[in-house]
Amino acid sequence: MALNPARLKATLDAICERFRGVMGYSLYHTRHQHRLNRLGDEIFPTASTIKTAIMAKAFEEIEAGRLQYGGTLPITPDDVRDGAGVLQFFREKQSVSVKLLLHLMITLSDNTATVMLARRLGTLEVNRYLERLGLKHTRLLMLHPPDDKELKALRDRWGMGMTTPNEMVELLDAIRTGRAGSPAACDRMLRILSHQFYDDLIGTSAPPWVVTATKSGAIERSRSDTGIVFSPSGAYILAVYTKEAEDTRWTPENEGEVAIREVARSVWRFYHPRDKWQPPTGMENYASS
Repeated sequence: MALNPARLKATLDAICERFRGVMGYSLYHTRHQHRLNRLGDEIFPTASTIKTAIMAKAFEEIEAGRLQYGGTLPITPDDVRDGAGVLQFFREKQSVSVKLLLHLMITLSDNTATVMLARRLGTLEVNRYLERLGLKHTRLLMLHPPDDKELKALRDRWGMGMTTPNEMVELLDAIRTGRAGSPAACDRMLRILSHQFYDDLIGTSAPPWVVTATKSGAIERSRSDTGIVFSPSGAYILAVYTKEAEDTRWTPENEGEVAIREVARSVWRFYHPRDKWQPPTGMENYASS
């Protein structure tokens, strides 16, 4: 019996409507060719999900020979950022391989690694790369040129980056299909995205034997997660974003995180109605938030 995506959309929309804030999503199921969204073209703060774009641009530089995967970059005082990650605890001037920076930026969401790579690549060059992919609203906003008033205004409003749910799905699909870089580069990006430490949103919507390639983000009034689920029903890409949230708690019970998990698990159940797997009792005790 054919699946009716309108039923799934009604379920996901209801979750978003209950959320105390603004919540949007975009879903693309590659085998069924289902495309669903709510506020799919609405701009949201990316928080750390923009790091996927930085990674993709870095691999373009590596493929062009302008950046060496095995090369190193030194940690400078201006690079060090607190929050997520471990490089903030390294010695200044210590050299770190580009390979390690990419892995730490994505898997641990390391903020210092992100600054080091973004500074080396250049904010404007990352954004030009995104434009070449056809992404009109996805932009890196950190480390913008001091005289760029437009980027400064956007940074003041959105933080380190901005995107729409539909465009983030397009970016991930470009990585999945090899349009974001060479086949080898896209293969490596998918492998890095599938090694998440912060895996308790889209990642835990599927059984642990299913590969999920994800990148989440969090700032005070926004939670987000984006990813590709390589499911038995076919790969599907999901991007869920929130903003203007009333709940600002930094706990797994944050309403944004709960709602994203509910959306992701609803998608899994819809496409795998006969699968008996359920998230085990007590899973919340191991959330990585």
